[in-house]
Amino acid sequence: MEITELCEYKGDTWQIELDGARKYYVNSSIIETFELEEGQRLTYAELSKIQGADVLRKAKKRALYLLGERLMCRAELVKKLTKTYGAVVAEEAAEYVSELGYINDEEYAPKLAEYLIRRKRWGVRRVRLEMLYRGLDRELVENILADISTDELDEELLTLIEKKYSAKVQDYGDRRRTIAALARRGYDFGSIKRCIDAFIQNAEDFGEFDEVYNED
Repeated sequence: MEITELCEYKGDTWQIELDGARKYYVNSSIIETFELEEGQRLTYAELSKIQGADVLRKAKKRALYLLGERLMCRAELVKKLTKTYGAVVAEEAAEYVSELGYINDEEYAPKLAEYLIRRKRWGVRRVRLEMLYRGLDRELVENILADISTDELDEELLTLIEKKYSAKVQDYGDRRRTIAALARRGYDFGSIKRCIDAFIQNAEDFGEFDEVYNED
């Protein structure tokens, strides 16, 4: 195959015309890398390599864009890139940004756990499922969650109860629905009972439930 025409197409994109008929479009950097010029002859293997290099360039650019929007683990990035560029190219692009220091599962995982626990106020069970769903290594997840103390988790659960369920725990029926809601957030029943009891005891100490208990 012969490059019969090589010209700028739009922006950084160049047009490669082969044998006066077939047209391909690649980034200008690909033209420079492969030192392409009019009159040059290409084999099918060389053309495939040129196209592959341009696809990989696009995947790398997309990876940087995605990581600019928010942090994510390697597996999550690969999953997103695979939909457009295929598994092999996605892995290469992920390795590229990893070498640049933009993804690091060991650094990302504890930040994600802290976000889910302190901002989302999810219990360990739901946090674990979310971290594994995103593609983090199970052993890494378990080690991070093991470092989070019961006191820390109870503190977040108590805060959640105070902010969202303080009125509902006074009534037995509402309290049962509250327990179910907290369980869906990933808290175990032992922690839920302990924190609701602590909240009620604290409220009683300050007389907040006096009107409820004195209605009769």
